Amino acid sequence: MKHIITLAALFLSSSLLVAQITFSPNIIDNAEPTANAANTVTTGDFDGDGDIDVIGGAYQADHFSIYRNDGNGNFTRSTIDNGATADGARFATTFDLDEDGDLDILATSSNADAYLWYENDGGGLFTPHVIDNSALANEAYSIGAADFDNDGDMDIVGGANAGDALVVFANDGNENFLILNVLSVGDNRTNGVRVVKVADVDQDTNPDIVVAAFAGDTFSWYENDGNGVFTPHTIDDSVNADGATAIDVADLDGDGDMDIAAGSNSADQFLWYENDGSENFSTHIIDNTSSFTNGPRGLSLVDLEQDGDMDIITAAITGDAFAWYENDGSGVFTGAEISTDLTYSDGAFAVTSADIDGDLVEDIITAANIADAFSWFKTEGVIILEVGTNILEDVKVYPNPVYDQLNVKLPAGLSEVEILIFDNFGKMLWQYRSENQETLRMDMSQFATGIYYMKVSSSEGIITKKIIKK
Repeated sequence: MKHIITLAALFLSSSLLVAQITFSPNIIDNAEPTANAANTVTTGDFDGDGDIDVIGGAYQADHFSIYRNDGNGNFTRSTIDNGATADGARFATTFDLDEDGDLDILATSSNADAYLWYENDGGGLFTPHVIDNSALANEAYSIGAADFDNDGDMDIVGGANAGDALVVFANDGNENFLILNVLSVGDNRTNGVRVVKVADVDQDTNPDIVVAAFAGDTFSWYENDGNGVFTPHTIDDSVNADGATAIDVADLDGDGDMDIAAGSNSADQFLWYENDGSENFSTHIIDNTSSFTNGPRGLSLVDLEQDGDMDIITAAITGDAFAWYENDGSGVFTGAEISTDLTYSDGAFAVTSADIDGDLVEDIITAANIADAFSWFKTEGVIILEVGTNILEDVKVYPNPVYDQLNVKLPAGLSEVEILIFDNFGKMLWQYRSENQETLRMDMSQFATGIYYMKVSSSEGIITKKIIKK
């Protein structure tokens, strides 16, 4: 009898048992010269050795660092930038901006008033580049990337807190950036921009922008027409958005459209906005009574217990708490502690997830502003079981490893087929639906080198395939 074994933290229905999930803390860095006022963490395999490294940004230390993983969660630090461009190191995220097959870093420095990208040489050595340091980057807070104007290269969106600015920069194809569109027009939607997220909110294949405006007390999204022309829409500007400070985007209730998870710092609450399929959003409070919600600051989405829905991991700066909220699949959430130990969580500021120790379970990576600490928490208690044989065992994916064109051969007899591709962080990158059995051909030439996961689901079941992109 054949069996299929899950290879990563992706969506498998009825294939997992969840024990009591616990978290074991580990310090990555708490040295004042490099971690003073730890503000941001992001992850990826930056040196090409097959394990997940960590990037940390420390606001008071004026330092961006790479922490190289030995594969077992032991880290060695190297400086990326501690010069003038890292003054007030605020935020960092992972992206292959120049599309050369390795992971670069997009970053902001609030005191330097700069949007930055750090070009990776493929081995984890970085060259800094300033995208913009004009008044539009006054206290630059957040940054993201996508091909907003549909010309085949990766553009930039930046949000500035003191500048009350939301700006899209067009890439000329050689990573030279010029202003494409200034989206801030003086209204509350961009008053004190704290977070910008790129997501296809209306699922028309064009990347949109979701924004949290702290001073404007507003969550909003900007609809892209496919050419980099945007139409603003308010999600919420009520008291529920007071001190809007955290957002992430995913299908939270399993109905096929994109919802918004959010945190409101001044309202002391985490909440989510349900999309009705036409981008009308209904408000649902997740938590506004526990200590986990005292000063929300960071938020990220991950299927932590691997049951097929997206859970929420959070950071609350005043409550000194990292927590997670388990999703029951329909958008009903139950909160539990990750850490309130001040060694790791004093001034909890940022949180993300990745498989640090290679056990196929997502761990938690954090930055604590007052503790001056970058940490990771080993996730324990997720039990992965085997799944019995089914018709989906005959799905063929080739060549694998793949350089450019990937073929997916579907067996006869499937119905309601959906194919999703996720990166190693659980972010969905590609989606396809079909009622016909066929061999699909997918262009992966623009995907960065690394590991991806393909989930093929139908009315007959679900299977996950591991894909290696060379």
